[in-house]
Amino acid sequence: MLVKIVRRLTLKEVEERINRLKKEYGVSFSEFEELYLAGMLDGPSAEAYFEWSGLVHAYRGYLENGDLDYTVEETYQMNPEDLRIFTPKRLELLYRLSELRVNSINDLAHKVRRNVKNVYQDLKVLSAYGLVTLKEKGKKSVVPESLVEEITFQMR
Repeated sequence: MLVKIVRRLTLKEVEERINRLKKEYGVSFSEFEELYLAGMLDGPSAEAYFEWSGLVHAYRGYLENGDLDYTVEETYQMNPEDLRIFTPKRLELLYRLSELRVNSINDLAHKVRRNVKNVYQDLKVLSAYGLVTLKEKGKKSVVPESLVEEITFQMR
């Protein structure tokens, strides 16, 4: 089964992708942009320019106003065992996080009427797959946030 996921990247992922492109091409984005504007890049390099440009723009937006807005579309070929990540309870958490404003994992657990420990365990799994981010707020509170914009399951 194919699973298409459209999700926002975390700050760490944006930084990693920018650094990967910088290392791969051996120049800064500004230097790479000059090569692109001079028409000195081939097709694959031109595609890299657009990705790099979007990443840099998103990163600068984050630095200016604290909002990071960069989405990617990823497609995975998953077997039935891999699909176990998408339990009904985890899908419900993703859905509810997209529509609710929560202040903590406890708040989310209360709103979905589930045990806090089980919600936390499900959030850790979703976080490991890059579908949720867990942001520390203060010393004791962790705020979950969905990174998922869309999930599509395709049968073949």
